[in-house]
Amino acid sequence: MTKNAKALNKLLSALEKHSLVANADKSSMKQIERATSRVREAASLYLSSLPAKKAMPNPFLDVLDDRLDDDTRATLAAEWNEAVQKIQEKPEK
Repeated sequence: MTKNAKALNKLLSALEKHSLVANADKSSMKQIERATSRVREAASLYLSSLPAKKAMPNPFLDVLDDRLDDDTRATLAAEWNEAVQKIQEKPEK
């Protein structure tokens, strides 16, 4: 199994567990936060498994964290776009 396939499986598993915890009647906030953290970690692992040379856009970039203000979101988006542009401009070996 490739690194990308393993990362995808981990993300799918984390999302499924998050859904179960978030929808359970007796889930504590701590359980939900832990499941959310696992989804974020799995999403980061998935993104890092994508081939950098293709400079694919981040599929999670538009997912809004309601705890972030608009300025922070704009800064993060600009940083991501700058990183993608640098990769695209890098000459191939």
